[in-house]
Amino acid sequence: MEKTLIIAEKSSLAIAVVKALKAFNKQNGYYENDKYIVSWAKGHLFELYDVEKYLGVDKMAWKDTKLPFIPQDFKFGLKDDDEIKRRYKILKELVNREDVKEIVNCGDAEREGQIIIDLIIANIGTNKPVKRLWLPEQTEETIKKQVNNLPDNSKYKNLHDECLARTYLDWLLGINITRYLTIKAGTLLRAGRVLIPVVKFVYDREMLIKNFKPETYYQLESSLKVGDIDLLLSIKDKKFNENEEEKAQRIATELNKNKAIVTKIEKKETRKYPSKLFSLDNLQGLLSKNYKINFSTSMKAIQSLYLKGYLTYPRTNSEYMGEAEKDKVKEILSKLSDFNVEFKDTKKIFNDSKIESHSAITITTKIPDIEKDITDETEKTVYKTVFNRFISNFLKEDTIIDQVIVTLKVADEVFEFKGESIKQEGFLKYEPQKIENNLPKLEEGENFEVDFKPVKKKTTAPKKATEDELGNFLKNPFRSEKTTEDEEYKAIFEGIEIGTNATRTGIIENAIDINYISRKNSNLSLEPLGEKLIEVLDKLNINLYKEKTVEFSKILKKVYKGEKKIEEVIEMAEKELEQIIKTEIEIEKIAKNDLKEEIGKCPICKKPIYEGKTKTGKITYSCSGYKEGCKFTLWETMNFNKENQVKLTVSKVKKLLEGKTIPAKLKSTAGNEYEANLKLVVENNYPNLRFDSFVKGKKKK
Repeated sequence: MEKTLIIAEKSSLAIAVVKALKAFNKQNGYYENDKYIVSWAKGHLFELYDVEKYLGVDKMAWKDTKLPFIPQDFKFGLKDDDEIKRRYKILKELVNREDVKEIVNCGDAEREGQIIIDLIIANIGTNKPVKRLWLPEQTEETIKKQVNNLPDNSKYKNLHDECLARTYLDWLLGINITRYLTIKAGTLLRAGRVLIPVVKFVYDREMLIKNFKPETYYQLESSLKVGDIDLLLSIKDKKFNENEEEKAQRIATELNKNKAIVTKIEKKETRKYPSKLFSLDNLQGLLSKNYKINFSTSMKAIQSLYLKGYLTYPRTNSEYMGEAEKDKVKEILSKLSDFNVEFKDTKKIFNDSKIESHSAITITTKIPDIEKDITDETEKTVYKTVFNRFISNFLKEDTIIDQVIVTLKVADEVFEFKGESIKQEGFLKYEPQKIENNLPKLEEGENFEVDFKPVKKKTTAPKKATEDELGNFLKNPFRSEKTTEDEEYKAIFEGIEIGTNATRTGIIENAIDINYISRKNSNLSLEPLGEKLIEVLDKLNINLYKEKTVEFSKILKKVYKGEKKIEEVIEMAEKELEQIIKTEIEIEKIAKNDLKEEIGKCPICKKPIYEGKTKTGKITYSCSGYKEGCKFTLWETMNFNKENQVKLTVSKVKKLLEGKTIPAKLKSTAGNEYEANLKLVVENNYPNLRFDSFVKGKKKK
């Protein structure tokens, strides 16, 4: 009996297919019934040769390799991993079985999934027809439907070519620029097409913060008390520099000759509309902003929910669903009758012109009991977030807001205050927003005394970059506040982006792992190695920042559309690399201490203090002048006295070196707990912690 071999990208997808098609027997590395054989890969089984393999040598010093290195023909080899070799052997035997008459590529529904299975089939070599199982979601209904509607795998040739072009491009840039930078700088500096702009974004923000100089200015303000409510009249469009206080006071004095008059009270009823369905970027951004879930954690949870069949395919850049999905939505809504929903046939939800390859992330017909079926807390949060957005877009009940707008005038200055209250809750029940009405009761014509004064203020430094901001930058590095939605989608279709939905999270994590940047909650900071990377790139006149990276992205998009060939991408990369490497610029090698953060100055010799580790793994904070004989060292754990040891962190050491005190929980000789402020003292050229004062209200008993 003739059989169809379905090769899934991973075992979890294979199991989902088996469960949907029923009645399989488990074999050694695959499942089989009278019609189908289902097996799986293990992600990428093949990888591009490294430089040494192309050259036919085991090892070669990077400085001995002529750059740029451009292979005549790119070659893939099976990864040197026992489990991967075993999987490939199983797949090869299955492909070559006489009863297998047709092969199905069941990689994930994106470029990586396409190429993973294509490479396996190509390396095995077969003339058997190859079909494609494209799964926008992993519910049983969808799998059954798609298995009965298998297009030829050749339909996805452009996707295959684009992925190959992207793979070759990233190899060429990553290998050549990493080696070039490392040779020049004398320190390993990994580089990549997307990695560089990621680090550059954080670098630019850190430089703004570092170079920020606060400026003093004056702004005219008057408080206005009406009953129990305070209103602040603030003239925000007029600022006076720190030398114009007298001028500001003169204008304030003139204003105070007038009264604040209520010139208009407008009451109106407005409708609020829910936000659009989620693209991956928007979902991850919201989860980061509202729930402090970093991109890596949210991606794992979103992917897990997709694999379980609860969410549609996640790696999408669209916030819309396709016209062909209307019946599916009606089926989902039929299962949500308790939520007062109705089908809405609107372009705000269904719009083919705003979809490149995948629709927005939504719930599926497989609706779980959230508390029972989803045990992971992050997955619960993610599912509820997507569920609530879906419900919000199909609610029968409108969201109606009563709005009051009060206008006051003082001479020629106009002040507007808004207050809102909920008349009909609608989607706010599922996606709450801050709705407040803190306005006092006022009537037109009422007037009040004012007392404007110049209020001294200071400009504030920019805030740390967040993952959400970085994600938005990578999605469209040229976006501005004036960018319209149509312009946004035009940019997506033209390839004006850095990386893809499938790769950005991984690249950010890579930048963290390499120690170019660090993350605390959702904030991103630049590490010394990341700063050196950008400095070295600038010294060598290598500009692979957003403009150049978008050029590469645009040509890759043209490969996807069939407008460019893979060879043109390689040619573009080759020209860029030759341009970079032909410039003979020599730079100073990076010293080891240049890659460390200077914690402070040594109290003894005034040289920098750096964090370090002993051979046994203990953390120290030591003077860089040790070669000249300075013995200043603080240990991660310092003895305060016989009864107490104090743990030091970088932030605490910084304070001590600045002459400040640090709080510590201590025990008296009698065993009683107390809190004290400790200071750093140097005695006979050795540092010690000494008592300074009791923490307020925490005296020794």
